[in-house]
Amino acid sequence: MSEAVESTSGSSVVRGGLWHMANLVVPQLYALVASIVAARFLGPEGMGRQSYIAFVALSVTLLLSGSMWVSLVRHIGETMGRGDTGAVRGLLTWAWRIEGVTAVIGGAAIGSVALAGAEPEGAWLLAAAITMASILHTVPSAILTGLQQFKQASIVGLTTGLVGTIATVVVLDAGGGIVGMFAVELVIGLLNLAWTGILAQRVLLRVAPTPAPAGPLRRQVTRYALGYSSGIVLELVVARRSELFFLERFSTDEQIAFYSIAFAMVTAASQLPRALAAATTPAFATLFGAGSTERISAGFNRGLRLLLVCALPLTAAGMALGPELATTVYGDDYRAVSAPLLILLAGYPLFGLTSLANALLTGLGRLRAAIAANAAAAAIDVGLALTLAGPLGARGAALANLSGQIVYAVVVLSYTLRLVGRERFDAAIVRSAAAAAGAGAAAWATQDWIAGAPGLIAGSVTFVAAFALLAPLLRVVPRQDVDWLVGVIGPKAPSWTRRFVRLCAGS
Repeated sequence: MSEAVESTSGSSVVRGGLWHMANLVVPQLYALVASIVAARFLGPEGMGRQSYIAFVALSVTLLLSGSMWVSLVRHIGETMGRGDTGAVRGLLTWAWRIEGVTAVIGGAAIGSVALAGAEPEGAWLLAAAITMASILHTVPSAILTGLQQFKQASIVGLTTGLVGTIATVVVLDAGGGIVGMFAVELVIGLLNLAWTGILAQRVLLRVAPTPAPAGPLRRQVTRYALGYSSGIVLELVVARRSELFFLERFSTDEQIAFYSIAFAMVTAASQLPRALAAATTPAFATLFGAGSTERISAGFNRGLRLLLVCALPLTAAGMALGPELATTVYGDDYRAVSAPLLILLAGYPLFGLTSLANALLTGLGRLRAAIAANAAAAAIDVGLALTLAGPLGARGAALANLSGQIVYAVVVLSYTLRLVGRERFDAAIVRSAAAAAGAGAAAWATQDWIAGAPGLIAGSVTFVAAFALLAPLLRVVPRQDVDWLVGVIGPKAPSWTRRFVRLCAGS
């Protein structure tokens, strides 16, 4: 058994997931802070325009680099599982050459929009440069993720994100507007690229001191990336706010702002389950490379149960407090955010489940199921967005997105459960839903009684207290997972956390 397989365990996946979560959640919080400040300075119309330009840049980045990132992570994990460390060494420079070409293509595509007369021209030109840096950054980021070096990759984003958030606030306060926001983002993107590139090089020198021919591995990465590219296009439709294209065509910048804020809030909240699930990709690939199929099946089913048990209370808390939170932090001009926010939150429990399913399919090299699921979801999403974006604005966009998410979840989860084998349904999930509903109702009543920020604080405290009482009473933790959870928590955590988990399992 290789060293990579021996080090791949439930605890290592959770630790990596927590670092990966920090790398996703905290930057999302930074982005939310920046968006709140931008909403105050730019107003709904300016906020909508900024959101649309950022969305286009992000879409081009994902389109041109997303499949390469996934392929690198998957094949590095599988190769390390086989113990062939030397072949991994030759990927960094080669992948950077490949993505260098796509970076030029992406920058030219967005730059041409600016030259065609899109306003503000400076913001579009800066977005072109940001796109180039972001595409290049996917290479060292994928190297670190594939080697399960989540901590090092996370520290970079957490540090530069904090600096970028502070700089954005300063620039907006100084009157820099939309162009100033993109200028700050470009500087941070270049810093991320340089720092992560140095870390990836150092890690590769440590884990693979002796290089080996990487020609076959490069060809595998290329074939997989090309095959996965169609899935990335379809994922862009369902999971990346493609509804903004229809709002930009059939509605107003204000509706773009309302939908963007609602989508950003849900996306930030969803990073917790998504990060924990996504961290399993290199673990699944490593176990697959070692032929440990039983561990893959057990880990996947446990992940589904625990992600759902955790997501249900978070969904209830979001629905109870989210609308008032949006109005409080963004202002009364953004009260219309509430409707699309509630619609999108209805799909929150699906995010972690589908991310785990994607991680499994990527780790096992199964592309067709994810592509087929994305195709079905994209058709529903686009059809409804085309129909509803005009008359319903942000609400129509949210309904289209939710419908696509549901279709995707049904298709991909049905396939993955048949692939690895489904275990018996655990009633703890139903009990967790009941506890979440009770705590959510108590939080909403408290917040409705005490208006404004004090009501949000009181509602949050009420939710935590109510769920802490209901969770042991209703036994929300599956009994078959309690020993695993206690082991993951470990002896260094306060003893009351382990006792509480056992109480929640009726153990």
